[in-house]
Amino acid sequence: MNLRVQPQATPSGNRSLLSGLFSREKKYVVRNNHSAKKRITKGQLFNLGRRLVVIAAAIQYIYTSMQASWRTMDVLRGTRSATETFEIFEASLIGGYVGDGLVRDSPLVHHILEGDTTPRNQTLFLESATQTSFANCSNVPLFDASLYDNVFLHENYLNLVDQVAYNLTFLEDLELVLLVVDCSFTPLVKGDPSAIRVFNLVRSRSDSTKLALLTVSVSIQDYEVRAFNKEGPMLMATLTLVEDVRSDSVEQYYAAAPTYPYVRTPEFEVFQHMGITTDSYQILNSIPQNPLVEPVKRLLTARERGFYDGQDQSNIRYMYSTVDGVSASHALSLWEWQGEPVMLDSWAWVHAIHFVFGMQTIFSLAVLFLVMYHNLRAGKIWIGDPFASVSNAALMLRGLLVALSWYVNAFWTLNEFCVSNAAILSGTQVVRIHPELVHADVIVVYLCLVGVISYIFRERIDPSVAVFLFEIIHKHRLTMVRTSPAVLNEVVSYTDKQYLMGIVDVAPVVATLSPLRLWTAFQLPAKDGTFIAASFFPKIILLALIGCFAIMRKLYRHYFPDLSLQNSGRSADRSTNERAALSQKGNLTNFEIATGAELQTRFGIISDYKNYVYFKGMKFASADGVYCSGYVIANGKFLVAVDDLLAVVMIKSLGARLRNVYIYDVDGNTVKNTARLVYPETFTWYDILYLNVTVLL
Repeated sequence: MNLRVQPQATPSGNRSLLSGLFSREKKYVVRNNHSAKKRITKGQLFNLGRRLVVIAAAIQYIYTSMQASWRTMDVLRGTRSATETFEIFEASLIGGYVGDGLVRDSPLVHHILEGDTTPRNQTLFLESATQTSFANCSNVPLFDASLYDNVFLHENYLNLVDQVAYNLTFLEDLELVLLVVDCSFTPLVKGDPSAIRVFNLVRSRSDSTKLALLTVSVSIQDYEVRAFNKEGPMLMATLTLVEDVRSDSVEQYYAAAPTYPYVRTPEFEVFQHMGITTDSYQILNSIPQNPLVEPVKRLLTARERGFYDGQDQSNIRYMYSTVDGVSASHALSLWEWQGEPVMLDSWAWVHAIHFVFGMQTIFSLAVLFLVMYHNLRAGKIWIGDPFASVSNAALMLRGLLVALSWYVNAFWTLNEFCVSNAAILSGTQVVRIHPELVHADVIVVYLCLVGVISYIFRERIDPSVAVFLFEIIHKHRLTMVRTSPAVLNEVVSYTDKQYLMGIVDVAPVVATLSPLRLWTAFQLPAKDGTFIAASFFPKIILLALIGCFAIMRKLYRHYFPDLSLQNSGRSADRSTNERAALSQKGNLTNFEIATGAELQTRFGIISDYKNYVYFKGMKFASADGVYCSGYVIANGKFLVAVDDLLAVVMIKSLGARLRNVYIYDVDGNTVKNTARLVYPETFTWYDILYLNVTVLL
């Protein structure tokens, strides 16, 4: 059987052969003169699949970039987020003590009080389903005795009833029997000084057998009176009255005391719920005690959680609570806080660079598909690398631009991402972010660093390995942090400390006025490098893996050099010309001399390929080498850089040379050493559309 090795044909040559330009091992086309049957080897199939995976990696990168671009527009337009439930304060014990019927028939009345409903100046603490105490919640480490002091609770209850009875007249007929505190209440367990809930067992003055549970839920939150440019803290008290736990709905009443806890005694007014603003503030209108002389006050209030950096950047959750339409048992045991996150970033426009990056990659992919199409029409299967045109200086420039955008953005997006991840790991809060922005940012910087690693070790890193390994690590980043106790402890301890910064510090004199505290959004402290590094621990491990991968490739090539050349050197029928070609390994081809693109020094995030093809004593730049150096051949006549194609199209369209673009004439497989300028008449439209690659001398 007579076998001979041929280089790739030119665009005008025979296209019936399957190209072997898929790896560094298979760079020769082998023709069997005695058989018309064409076969693809397993190695070629493997390399075909590998290149297809690289195209998939490019598509994934485009998707990430365009997602970030779209989200950038959302941020700049101020698109609202969906309303969601951020916190649920649960009191899990009270339900067992009030039963599932009338309050007067509850275990609380019959078993704990033994049917005696005589008013008493005491507070009952429900410690478990079977244990109660009149002292405190002994099994809660963070129990704040000052918040649940019996005197403090009684005085505030009587003060509340006295001030709001002008409108809530049903309170005048209610007599306090006993204060009840559920020790499982979420803020009580967590030591939250901004919210308390007390279940007041009351009876009718006119009928002592008629018992009810008056729940008073107190929250210290922010309020605004925008008409008078007034704002500050406010005590919001919501009241619900339950006589029968089987009720399908309960009515909620609102009372508020502005400026508390910065005054000794809260001054309550009854308010009416009027709705919710577009930024999740609850609208309340006051009900004056004397409408003829007192105006109606319009307040906007919300429980604010989050952080900000000056006036330009913030991530704050505005929350409100309503129980309209819920059952009595639900109203007793659960206190839900709904709202929406408001993410403000006046510097979000810097992320628009990802649209440019995405469009550049789309253009590279379009050029690649055009070359593949013309090869397929000619009867050849050739798949190039869509990252070829962006794996050198362009990739480094992208990384530097993103790093510059972080600096311009005061590292807000990066820090916001770290805080969000830390909040999930610690379970302290929910911090919503735009993950698409930081995803796109980080992958660009990561690819830039991978390119640096590639140049340091002088090894090519396959784009599919780099991109998809990043996606896997990014998706499972929290799991990886959990596997390292030291890293997890650093992240959790920092976010726990930062979370408590929302509790407003007050002077000792003010602290004596009330044990309640305002917990609100806070100014983000200076960036902590250790915390950010710990948050990006998975990405650091990933870069270390890429470095190890490059070292292993280096060692493999040292101990197992290119087998194709070794085997060829030992072949008995090796021609003199082929041996002469191997002796030229250190010499440059005309293509390299003309363009300055030395194939052996082409590293970065790029698929593996054979630099040269040897044929009849001559050394050719491989088709992959030409394409991955950033060049294509237009209609078999001109060698043009892929980066210059858009400029060529503009010159042709406008009929004017907007900037100097240089090309090289191609004659068969030979590139002329001198470049020439492109003029509007240099290319035809057919030349521009007929893009291909071939081996070049």
